[in-house]
Amino acid sequence: MENLIGAIVFLIVGGGFLYAGFNVRNSNRRIQTSGIKTKAKIIDFIEERSKDADGDSHIYHFPVVRFTDKNGSETTQKLDSSANPKRINEPIDIIYLKKNNEYEIMINSEFWKTYFPMIFIVGGFLFSGIGIVWLINKI
Repeated sequence: MENLIGAIVFLIVGGGFLYAGFNVRNSNRRIQTSGIKTKAKIIDFIEERSKDADGDSHIYHFPVVRFTDKNGSETTQKLDSSANPKRINEPIDIIYLKKNNEYEIMINSEFWKTYFPMIFIVGGFLFSGIGIVWLINKI
């Protein structure tokens, strides 16, 4: 049984990466399909700290953007994606989707639309593949 724990861990981590990657990709596609493209201005950054499994502390900077929606309402909101804090007062392209007075916003760039979710998906397949090969060799 102890020999299978490593394989099971790889399968679980791989499944988590796959879930996250496909979830982000599907969310991005929904926003791209139904959302509205506009310009936003980065007006501030919110600094958040997190610790990884090794106990290392990481600092992330989440931009706060201001934009005017299609109805002329000016909106300020923190984005879920971190960015370089030196980009304050810089205009960026966004796509937003308004749902029940809440905005889902994504940065309109090739990295966030395509590459970011693919990093998780590829990682998920790699971890899952390692777990499957490990299981096959142990059984």
